[in-house]
Amino acid sequence: MIKMHKSSMGFILPLLAVCFFVSFVPEAAWPVTLDDAIKSALGESYVIKEQAEFVKRSRFSYISSIDPFLPRVDLDSNYIRTISPMTPISTYTSDLRDTTDSRDVYTFTGSITWRIFDGGERWAKRKGAFLVWEREKERFKSVREDVLFNIKSAFYTALGAKSIVGKRQEALQAAQKIYNLTRGRYEEGVAKKSELLQAEVRLLNAKIDLQRARKEYEKSLESVKSLIIVQTAGPFDVDGLLSEPSFRSDYKSLNDRALATKPEIKTQEKEIDRLMRVYDEKRSAWFPKIDSALQQTRQDTQFFPGGRSDAFIISFSFPLFDGVGRYYNMQGAMSDVNAARQRLAETKRTTSLDIARALKDYELSIEDVRMYTELVREATSNFDQLYGEYMEGKGDILNLLQSEKDLASAKENYVGSLARARVSLSYLEKAAYIGDRW
Repeated sequence: MIKMHKSSMGFILPLLAVCFFVSFVPEAAWPVTLDDAIKSALGESYVIKEQAEFVKRSRFSYISSIDPFLPRVDLDSNYIRTISPMTPISTYTSDLRDTTDSRDVYTFTGSITWRIFDGGERWAKRKGAFLVWEREKERFKSVREDVLFNIKSAFYTALGAKSIVGKRQEALQAAQKIYNLTRGRYEEGVAKKSELLQAEVRLLNAKIDLQRARKEYEKSLESVKSLIIVQTAGPFDVDGLLSEPSFRSDYKSLNDRALATKPEIKTQEKEIDRLMRVYDEKRSAWFPKIDSALQQTRQDTQFFPGGRSDAFIISFSFPLFDGVGRYYNMQGAMSDVNAARQRLAETKRTTSLDIARALKDYELSIEDVRMYTELVREATSNFDQLYGEYMEGKGDILNLLQSEKDLASAKENYVGSLARARVSLSYLEKAAYIGDRW
C-alpha cells in the first residue's frame, strides 16, 4: 500500500481543485481588429499569392528576352559514313591533293554569330515582355484592392451583426422589464390577463430575435475567418468601434484621381502599349535581316580532325515574296490595338459610373445614420414616457409594447446604418482607388 504524507496531500488536493475549476472555465474568444484582419488577409490570400507568381513569371520572361541581343556561340561535331567507297577525302577537306578513298569523315565546327539588324523585331519583343511585366504588376494591385474591399466589407458586416446582438440583448432586457412590471401589476389585480399574455409574447419574440441575431453573427464571423485564412476551432470575435465615417469628397476629384491611377485603367493602358509592340514585331518582317558569323571548321578522316578552315561571314536575307501573310498580320495586330483602345474607353466609362454610384450610396448611408440617430432619440423618449405612464396605471400595454418594438427597431437600424456606411465607404475607396494605407 502506498502511503502519502499529510503535507503532500495538502498540496495535491488544492492543485486538483484548481485544475478541475479551470477545465470548466470557458475559453476566451480571440479578438481580431480590422488592422489584424487586413494584414492577415493580404499576407495569406491565395489570389494575391497566385498573382504574385504571375508577376514573377513575367519578370523572368523579360529577363530572358535579352538573349537575341547577345552573340551566340555554337559547337557542332558530326561523323559521316559515306555509302560510295570511291568518295575522295578532298570532298570533305580543303586538301585537293588528297585523293585517297574514304568512308569515314569527322567534322568539328565552332561558330560565333550575332545578328546586326532585324528591323526592330528584337526590340519589340523585349519591350513587349517588359510591358507584360508592368501589366501583371498593375493586376496585382487590382487583386489586392479586391481582397482589401472583401475583408473590410466582411469585417464591418460582422461588426454590425455583433452590435445588433447587443441591441437585441437590450431589447430582451426591456421586454423582460415590461413583463416583470406587467406580472407584478397582474398579481396585484391591476393588469388584465391579456396584458400579461401580450407582454409574455413580446418577451418570447425578443428571445427569438436574439437567437437569430447570434446565428447571423456567427455566419458573418465565418466569412471573416475564411478571408483571413484562419484555421482554428476556438472562439473567434471581431473587435472594433463602429462609428460614423467622416470622409468627404466630390465626384470630380475622385473621378480624376481614379482615371489617372486606378490599376484596371493602368493595366489596359499597358496592354495597348504591349499590342503596339506586337504590331512593331509584325512590321519587322518587311525589313531585311543582316547576320554576322565567325566560324572555324575542321574535317578529316581522323577522330580529331586536322583540316582547318576559318571564315568570317556576313549574310543578308530578305523575302521578296512569301505570300500575303506579312500584310494581313500587320492589319490584325492593328485591329487588336484598336480593340484594346475601345476596351480602355469602356473601362473608364464603367469606372466613372461606379464612382458616381458609390458616392451616392455613401452619401445616402451617411444621411441614414443621421436620421436613425434622431429616430433613436425620439423612440427612447417615447418609450420612457409610455413606460412611466404605465407604471402609474395611466398607459396602455399595447402602446408600451409597440414603443418598445419601435425603439428596438430604431437601435438595430442605427447600428445597421453605421455598418452600411462603413461598407459603402470601403466600396467607394475601391472604386476611386483611395485610402490604401496597408
